[in-house]
Amino acid sequence: MLNEERKRKILEITNERRSVSLNELMELLDASQSTIRRDLNELHQSKLLKKVHGGAVSLTDILTQDETVLQRQDLNRESKTVIARYAASLVKDSDVVYIDAGTTTGEMLQYLTSVHAVYITNCISHARILADFGHRVYVTGGVLKTKTEALVGSDTYKYIENMNFTIGFFGSNGISIEEGFTTPDPQEGEIKRIAYSHCNEKYILADASKFNVISTYCFAKIDQGFIVTDSKAPKKYKDLHNTVIADLVEIQ
Repeated sequence: MLNEERKRKILEITNERRSVSLNELMELLDASQSTIRRDLNELHQSKLLKKVHGGAVSLTDILTQDETVLQRQDLNRESKTVIARYAASLVKDSDVVYIDAGTTTGEMLQYLTSVHAVYITNCISHARILADFGHRVYVTGGVLKTKTEALVGSDTYKYIENMNFTIGFFGSNGISIEEGFTTPDPQEGEIKRIAYSHCNEKYILADASKFNVISTYCFAKIDQGFIVTDSKAPKKYKDLHNTVIADLVEIQ
């Protein structure tokens, strides 16, 4: 296969699948590792795809800007409900629970039934809803980021740094096997990272639109914690040992 034809095929495969591994390209194109690496480097330099560790991702699936809560809250609502119901069922009365800002984490609030659990959140709207339902809730403090309704900054970081949570629930703008759990804003990403690291059990709540997407800031690797999704998720993510398919699990 000629050089330009092979690069065209790589681009087609990457855009179709949204992400592809080096080994997959070697097998599909019957080419050596060094040849595929060279092609990926050239395509990356030409800004036609993004080369990542172990493969490549389509530029159309690199997310660099946050969407507002209003833009996101009605997207994939059915999937979010299934995921949220399962997530809420995991909380026990003895838990100290961290709930991250996000629309899917927000969806789970109405299904929480553990009246003696303690809740901590960096999201103003989450705190209000939890309080309205009669739950004991603490707010981290910090600077309000209006786009996502998250509290961020040094005060938020210091508060969380001194806490330990038995269980935590997080949103993620992007999930990639190569790049892990990612979010566009490094400041908010750093709050996710410190909170995630202080949770004994941690769960990423993600509908199918979040997979094979990469954002700017990685706050955790793909094998750290559990992913709660539904049957619409891509097969390679459903097959991971730490993925829970919420609509296939009977809630106790």
